[in-house]
Amino acid sequence: GLDLIVVVEEKRKLIEVQVKEAIFDDRQGRRVYGWYKGGAGGMHQEELFPTRFALDPAMIAEKIGGILVEEGRGTDRIKAGLEMVTAARARANAPDIAARLPYFCSGCPHNTSTNVPDGSRAYAGIGCHFMTLWMDRETSGFTHMGAEGANWIGEAPFSSRRHVFQNLGDGTYNHSGILAIRAAIAADVNITFKILYNDAVAMTGGQKNDGDLRPERIARELLAMGVRNVAVVFDAKEAPDRAAFPGDVGWHERARLPEVQARMAETEGVSAIIYIQTCAAEKRRRRKRDAFPDPDRRVFINADICEGCGDCGIQSNCVSVVPVETEFGRKRAIDQSSCNKDYSCLNGFCPSFVTVSGGQPRKRAVVDLETGELASPELPSIEGTHNVIITGVGGTGVVTVGALLAMAAHLDGRAAGMMEMAGLAQKGGAVHIHCRIANAPEDITAIRVAVGEADTLIGGDLVVSAGHKTLQLVKTGRTSGIVNLHETVTGDFTRDPDFRIPGDRLRLSLEAALRDGLTCLDAFALAEATLGDAIYSNMVLLGASWQSGQLPLSRAAILRAIELNGARVKENTRAFEIGRWAAVHPDKAVRVTASDVTRLPGTLDERIRFRVGHLAAYQSQRLAKRYRELVDQADNPALQEAIAKGYHKVLAYKDEFEVARLLSGTRARAEEVFDGNLKLTFHLSPPFLPGRDASGRPRKRAFGAFSERVWPLLARLKWLRGTPFNPFGYGAERRMERQLIQQYEHDMAEVLEDPDRNIDAAIALAELPLDVRGFGPVKEANAQRAAARRETLLQSFRDGAASTASTAAE
Repeated sequence: GLDLIVVVEEKRKLIEVQVKEAIFDDRQGRRVYGWYKGGAGGMHQEELFPTRFALDPAMIAEKIGGILVEEGRGTDRIKAGLEMVTAARARANAPDIAARLPYFCSGCPHNTSTNVPDGSRAYAGIGCHFMTLWMDRETSGFTHMGAEGANWIGEAPFSSRRHVFQNLGDGTYNHSGILAIRAAIAADVNITFKILYNDAVAMTGGQKNDGDLRPERIARELLAMGVRNVAVVFDAKEAPDRAAFPGDVGWHERARLPEVQARMAETEGVSAIIYIQTCAAEKRRRRKRDAFPDPDRRVFINADICEGCGDCGIQSNCVSVVPVETEFGRKRAIDQSSCNKDYSCLNGFCPSFVTVSGGQPRKRAVVDLETGELASPELPSIEGTHNVIITGVGGTGVVTVGALLAMAAHLDGRAAGMMEMAGLAQKGGAVHIHCRIANAPEDITAIRVAVGEADTLIGGDLVVSAGHKTLQLVKTGRTSGIVNLHETVTGDFTRDPDFRIPGDRLRLSLEAALRDGLTCLDAFALAEATLGDAIYSNMVLLGASWQSGQLPLSRAAILRAIELNGARVKENTRAFEIGRWAAVHPDKAVRVTASDVTRLPGTLDERIRFRVGHLAAYQSQRLAKRYRELVDQADNPALQEAIAKGYHKVLAYKDEFEVARLLSGTRARAEEVFDGNLKLTFHLSPPFLPGRDASGRPRKRAFGAFSERVWPLLARLKWLRGTPFNPFGYGAERRMERQLIQQYEHDMAEVLEDPDRNIDAAIALAELPLDVRGFGPVKEANAQRAAARRETLLQSFRDGAASTASTAAE
């Protein structure tokens, strides 16, 4: 008696074909919809359920609802559901304000190995190196496992490019990648396979390679296949035994990788680089088991010297280089808890870097918080299923929270279903946990929470929580949420020194979706302040969510689930109770987190006085007076603040005397971060010492304990600054800095005559020196970009507001 059969299935169609075959000889007017509405191929009318990618629940609901309406079965309830789905899909189709893409771990070998020379191109493939596709590393295209490089065989005859690089992991090489290498040899194309030997199948849990694959065996196999040129590039901290390798391979420390690749790019035929460096995640795991060397050497950045140019992030591509806010702008620091001691950040051209031996990260002083007795909340009832969405960042325990909820439901005699939507989240990407809690198993008909079905949102990360994949699941009036306000930087910060999480916009997006159902809490700061470690932030959120009456589970069941989990039971229980306390006393929670924040000058007058004091220490009261006289000429507060920042920046350039003055305070700064008998090593590039590194920059050198006696002596010679007797003043960089002072004073004299001519351009021009950051070649490049922008701003100012508006409109 059926008129229409609708078949919903993912990927290749099986049931749809069988249904059509079953009724082929007796159609009786019955129609079958599946991949297409109507026939397939040239007869199709409309694609319904594609065979590619995954089927989205909202899309399925929309298609089935549309079919029911077409067939005259469109009830008011179905039409209302379609409207809800359409509204949710509109939110889903809105562009994300920010995205948390997975990224290489701190100290990952790929941070260095996936670089290619300027003008070269690389292919991606299966492995962590796939993530280079969104890292601006001249990597494009990818293929399935075992075909890495084979796509170039087809492309090469039709391309003007004569050579490409192909990234290839040791696990893929061992699985089937060797076949593509042999195919490339047979085709005689110009390609260099960069085979990373990281001693682990890193993407799937760090297993050993089958057959105990070793790099020396890879080298012998490559040569036996006919690869013409094989080079071994290695991390000096993990230098392999050369005796085990064939005698005709080249040997190079990883700092020479640019030179090796440049030579390979000119090599005819198939060549290979075996890059040897252990997986960073595996290093961390093995060090915890004392199964891998743990160097007594940590990196520290003196933020007083740091210019915030971001070169250390660009050179290392490391997410352990994190932002720190100061009155002089955003600087850099090393996250000691995540640093894997790769030391690539030392390649940043900056004198702020120091390595510390003999010390351990100082344990944070914690607030002894008394939570007291807290009244139990009224728990929500379950109608069908209670649907919980948990969001966060991979590697921070988000999946554990979902597992605890599922176990607590079991202990309470309820049913639960949970699924993890993580992907590459173990590499710092976005995580979504879908958890349904029901009174009986038969009430759970699907695990994945569909559009507008979320009852509770536990948002461990602001970026992920405000993303469209989360917002399409919530519904105003139904969903309540606790969201962590802490702005955890994404991998974009390694490449963009000015990148910031748009926290205000993300919060507004959540408020628009949840309205009164939203509660925000800086769980990261609260966990650090009360427990000494931000890793407990998700457990704090769980406690706050339960205390807010958002979870239909008993406190006893949740605490028992934490106990059964067996990981830091005391600390996690404490974190849960602190979260409960924060939900009851939100204002007190804010005060606890605020007590751990360094107060910066708040008013404009405070900021100016702060800089006046700094210039007096930098040079003299005379320079401070010169600064104040120019700043006080501005009547417009916004322009005055811009001049206060910009003029200070050009006056207080960090020459040898200033760097020495600030280096004198490095030990005191380091002792705020580390315990122990510290031995400091400074990493500098003195202008009077010759030599270049592999990238062509002035070579950095290490200077030991004796230099700590030199810094105060050199700093006392600051009176030589600006005089003909300054031995450092004749270098190109110092001449440029003195010229910038004169240029700035001339520009401001013109601006202050009539700032209202174009106040926006005047402010931008006054702040322009803030973009001239860094040292040596980094500062030179930034100065050139600023010079070009200066010309544009000056022209806009001289042309007046109308010209600027016209330019903006264009």
